[in-house]
Amino acid sequence: SRIFVLREEGKLESWINTARIGSLDIETSNLDANAGFMVSWAIRDVNTGEQFCDLITSEEITRGFGDDTRILHSLVDTMIKFDVLLTFWGTGFDIPFMRARALGQGVGFPAYGSIAHLDLFYACRSLFKLHRRSLQAATEFFGIAGKTHLDLKVWNKGRVGHEPSLQYILEHNIADVDILAKLWTVVLPYRKWLKKSI
Repeated sequence: SRIFVLREEGKLESWINTARIGSLDIETSNLDANAGFMVSWAIRDVNTGEQFCDLITSEEITRGFGDDTRILHSLVDTMIKFDVLLTFWGTGFDIPFMRARALGQGVGFPAYGSIAHLDLFYACRSLFKLHRRSLQAATEFFGIAGKTHLDLKVWNKGRVGHEPSLQYILEHNIADVDILAKLWTVVLPYRKWLKKSI
């Protein structure tokens, strides 16, 4: 079609072509924000490959309920550098968990309309018929290597401040945003991307 040709020749501009886009993922001690805390976060700039991340320290964990205030501040400071954030099931988990933890810890969270959010879980669900709706299933099918598995023993040690386990969790976090950025290049041409806010 004429629109396809214009897009391929770079003559059809879209808001998505000029946006600064980051792939985002978080790791937490619990699936509920009032029962856990943020362990780490990572964002990868999908255009430049620049990596941003932060990790809670064992000292912050042992301050009682896991004082994630510092890494929530660094997360928000990094988020606002981007026009669009990509997640995988961020609508159901990452975004509401981050928002709840930030507001609960007195950290200002970006308001509605300030950053666009695209959830690749829904894109993959509608575009592809795969046996599971997981990030692992999608990336493995498209030959995107790098998905790491998290040993529950390592996870449990990390939640109580074991430094090597915390480092392992961060590496897992970084690997997820790397493969998410690669998955974005696969799904990008196959749907109309509408702005949705975090």
